[in-house]
Amino acid sequence: MQNINRSNSFRQDGFYYKIYPKNHCLDFIDDINSRISKINSFDFRKYDSLVETTISIGEDSYIYKQKLLNIIKLPTKVEKSDFYKLIDALEYFQDICFVHGDLNKKNIIYTDDGFKIIDYEPSLLQIKNGVEQLMVTIPYVDKSELDNLKITVVTDKIGFFYFILKIYKKFSSMDIVNLSKKLNHDKIIKCDIQNLSYMDILDLALNS
Repeated sequence: MQNINRSNSFRQDGFYYKIYPKNHCLDFIDDINSRISKINSFDFRKYDSLVETTISIGEDSYIYKQKLLNIIKLPTKVEKSDFYKLIDALEYFQDICFVHGDLNKKNIIYTDDGFKIIDYEPSLLQIKNGVEQLMVTIPYVDKSELDNLKITVVTDKIGFFYFILKIYKKFSSMDIVNLSKKLNHDKIIKCDIQNLSYMDILDLALNS
């Protein structure tokens, strides 16, 4: 796999591949290597919401390989218990100091085995489309972290909160537009989310 000469991403033999040029990944090299080591060591057998993933290091690129999944439609009624395995995985991330950075509906997919988290970037600061940017989705990011180009678990918790709201159709397209203007999460979350557990955040979103 070290000499792959293909487009930026492709599918092959039941896996999704993505090639990241090293000079497009802008975090410190030690941080990138540490992040890749964590991803390659994920205990996806214990945590059902994680997906088998490896990142190999080539001469001038990082080669991302993730098992393809069968995405299915959400059930008509999503129960609170349907999120428990997802919360187990997010708490595992927090325990090993791994920040996903972009938790939202495009990266938390639903399968016949429940919710799965995908897209574990090797670097949270990259050059994309010629622009230096964080690998986040507006408005699901802490404003101060966006300004400082440094993403923490706070942004993951914010993303999870809005993910739950969107699952239950409590966060409209207009809400997204309005929040994107100033990223004022206090008006919606109404508490210090940093100190909440993921289960607390689930309860908060369900009761919003």
